[in-house]
Amino acid sequence: MTQSLPEMLSSRTPFPTCVNELTQGAVNDLAGQYLARLRECSPSAQRVTDKMPHNYWHLGFIRLLFPAAAIIHCRRDPKDTCLSCYFANFLPSQTFANDLQSLADYYLQYEKLMRHWKETLKTPMGEVWYEELVREPEAVCRKLLGYLQLEWDERCLRFHQSGRFMNTASYRQVREPIYVRSVGRWKNYQRFLGPLAGLADRSD
Repeated sequence: MTQSLPEMLSSRTPFPTCVNELTQGAVNDLAGQYLARLRECSPSAQRVTDKMPHNYWHLGFIRLLFPAAAIIHCRRDPKDTCLSCYFANFLPSQTFANDLQSLADYYLQYEKLMRHWKETLKTPMGEVWYEELVREPEAVCRKLLGYLQLEWDERCLRFHQSGRFMNTASYRQVREPIYVRSVGRWKNYQRFLGPLAGLADRSD
């Protein structure tokens, strides 16, 4: 949607500058188009989680289209995050993930942008740290549900027993109970970290 927005607006300016040309009517239309796509995927869903990794690029646009949407910032130890990307088989367009220096630079820019959004957006974000979630899943889930204004449900801890189809790169993990073996995984590669070594440690 963001890539095609200039054409949709017949604008000569690229995204995100062209957002300034949006009328309230256009904002409503764009939000409706997105919701229509979601209904095609899951007509009966009451709530939808869009977990695309690059959503953080567009939080301002997301907030414009969906002022009441809950935004949850999922975080993890920086070194573990970068190594997870490095070991993944991403598309050729994600070449930054194939180089440790590029990953370190990318992570720092991500943190800078998230600081900007937190200072700029007027509504609070939820925040979940992976390390806390795997160590205290019930406490973290209860806190997250509180942010979402949802009642506690024991099935939150039995997600791996769901028979639903999961079209995600981490589909195998979704079929397992929560485990802690990936916390601090970077320590196994400590002498090879190079530019990642300077990133803050969250796993101790």
